[in-house]
Amino acid sequence: MPRPQFRRLAALALLLAACSYDGSGLVSAGPPSSTSSTSTTDEPTTTTTTAPPLTTSSPELTTTGTTAPVDPTVDATTTDATTTTSTTAATTEHSTSTTTGDETTGEPPPMLVDEGLLVRYFLDEAAGGQGPKYALDAAPDPLDLPLVYDMGAMNPVYAEQRGHRGLRWPMAGLHGRATLPVADTKVQTALQNRTAATLELVVDIDAVTLLGSRLVHVGRSFEMGHFTLRSSALDRLEFYWKGNNLAGVWPVDWAGLGRAVVHVVLDTGQPEPIHRVRLYVDGAAVADGMDISLVHPNQNEAVAIPTDPNIPLYFALGNRGADGDRSFQGTLYYAAIYATALSETQLQQNAEILAGTDDAP
Repeated sequence: MPRPQFRRLAALALLLAACSYDGSGLVSAGPPSSTSSTSTTDEPTTTTTTAPPLTTSSPELTTTGTTAPVDPTVDATTTDATTTTSTTAATTEHSTSTTTGDETTGEPPPMLVDEGLLVRYFLDEAAGGQGPKYALDAAPDPLDLPLVYDMGAMNPVYAEQRGHRGLRWPMAGLHGRATLPVADTKVQTALQNRTAATLELVVDIDAVTLLGSRLVHVGRSFEMGHFTLRSSALDRLEFYWKGNNLAGVWPVDWAGLGRAVVHVVLDTGQPEPIHRVRLYVDGAAVADGMDISLVHPNQNEAVAIPTDPNIPLYFALGNRGADGDRSFQGTLYYAAIYATALSETQLQQNAEILAGTDDAP
């Protein structure tokens, strides 16, 4: 009678042989199930790999993939980056400092040249109105200029246009200005007897007066100027010194130019007369214009600013000093004077910076 028991054991063995192990720790009957991670959907397959360490040392860094998070408590400029075959394109605006996640790297932003700097007015004290009392000087030993507002004609007024702040005059020939007597100030003492200097402006001119709208002025009201940049037509820029001497004149299309960075460089040490007063607009040299009254400075001729206390001189922005009436229509965004002739490299560097921002950093 042991045969039935033997048959049962044989049947059990056959049943076990028909079973398979699925690798998951469970025993299942039938064919093994698949454990592949391949997706059966229409979305692209994503494969993750680990890239070598990513070092960011350039201000303009373009990366693909996803940068691994950085512990903000760790001071490091090298991190492990993880990339995927599904690439995310990042659009990065130009900046001198590159930020990725919590990590900030790159060179510090370029700074304006300070060599020989006398005065620098960012004219960013307000976004609008006539609230500020002074145009503040950002140079050492600051010479802040009192603001003389013409309240009736609302000039000048602070204005912000396309992210740039400045002083705006709504018409040419108005009274408003930033000014003070120049006697015994650093402007007079530093420019006196100098053979080299640089004027630096950011300006947008819509209209001028035929009597000569002042952009930057050092002089008396009854003179053209002793160190003065002015315009008497929308296609003309003039530099006066020694009271009434036209030392530089250039063709400039103010109407088509818009907001521009303007440099006038005085360097009477140059051997060629035509190079002793030069104009640059947005970093590019502008050819001299012609005028019957144009007299180039003599070689090594120096700036001379009168010191007679009975006939005071004024330093002014956007107008002449005591009497006004010589504004331009437009906006003065920035003004600076250097007691040296900036090189073309320095001019181009400053022009590039000021084209982007003319307000204080």
